[in-house]
Amino acid sequence: MHDEIDELDAYFASKGETTEAEALKLEHMMMEKISINPARRKLLRIVGIFGKTEKQLKEESGLNDFFFKFHMDLLLKEGFLKFEDGIYRLKDLGIAMHDSVC
Repeated sequence: MHDEIDELDAYFASKGETTEAEALKLEHMMMEKISINPARRKLLRIVGIFGKTEKQLKEESGLNDFFFKFHMDLLLKEGFLKFEDGIYRLKDLGIAMHDSVC
């Protein structure tokens, strides 16, 4: 039996590991993406050093449910925020962003 190789699998297999330079470039691109959006900057500023609950963030940001979820999902996925014990908190990357643009 002949196993066919999917083109997408072949592409990713040939790509190999991300180099340190590529990883740094991707991190900088994501930081720019976060920093140019006023809603994301506002969310980072509101979370601040003490953290906030979802209810507090929604009230203070003034974002509707869709945009709140959209921005928070991105901030969580990219490692700017973490969710612990019902509180959103800044991670190291979020602290760096908070200190530089908020």
